[in-house]
Amino acid sequence: MATKFKLKLEGQAYDVERRDGLIIVNGVEFTLAEKDGQFLVAGTPHAVKLGAATAEVDGITYAIEAEGLEEPAAGRGRRAVSTKAADEAGALTAIMPGLIIKVLKKEGDKVEAGETVLILEAMKMQNEVQAKAAGTIRQMNVKQGENVEMRQVLCVIE
Repeated sequence: MATKFKLKLEGQAYDVERRDGLIIVNGVEFTLAEKDGQFLVAGTPHAVKLGAATAEVDGITYAIEAEGLEEPAAGRGRRAVSTKAADEAGALTAIMPGLIIKVLKKEGDKVEAGETVLILEAMKMQNEVQAKAAGTIRQMNVKQGENVEMRQVLCVIE
């Protein structure tokens, strides 16, 4: 399965396609694999951690935005929202399509800012989805083993 999207890295736009062990950036192909928790890009290992609007690569943090990843199908009970609307509502949203590996909190649980609420696997990396502010989980919209889409509301914290 191929995935095409635009990635803005530190304000610079790139056309990206992920396909069958390759990542194609602005038409240039690189092999892509995962080994021992690191990405191998053209055979070179890189440690990658994804945040809501950042990517840390080999210890250096970059501002990122992704555009054009598949949105949830209408009528399937999933909801995509703008980042601004989600932040204002206290929602935690998926930063990219992936699989919920573990849900650590449930509705009614109190959380502190920075506390991990769930773990999302995306592009073969496990990403801790953390509360942006202290509050109580009012709505948990996902469960372990569920696939999610980019910008899907995972939970709401008030």
